[in-house]
Amino acid sequence: MANSGNSIKLDEIREIAAGSLTINYQNLGGILLRDAYRIWMTNNTNGDAYLSINGGLFNQMKVRSGSGRAYDNKTNDSFFGANTQFKIKWAAMPGVPAGWFTIEVEYV
Repeated sequence: MANSGNSIKLDEIREIAAGSLTINYQNLGGILLRDAYRIWMTNNTNGDAYLSINGGLFNQMKVRSGSGRAYDNKTNDSFFGANTQFKIKWAAMPGVPAGWFTIEVEYV
């Protein structure tokens, strides 16, 4: 049976060590070079994190410590657009930061 869809490709992982996070927004990897249809966020740190895609003007997503989030936007024919920059910061500084935070991206 032939596949009539497009080929899914993987983008580079955007990752930051917990020890590099602060309570001020900073870039989480580079900008998206292509429209992103599926995104997985994994917060493997010991603190809650806020994310923003509006330049850090305000908190847009909160990813709790030890949790993850998945967006399957291809199903709804939507996407995070090219040139989107994810920014990240601690919701509150944990005692001793540990772990890492990643964003994995798929595009067509």
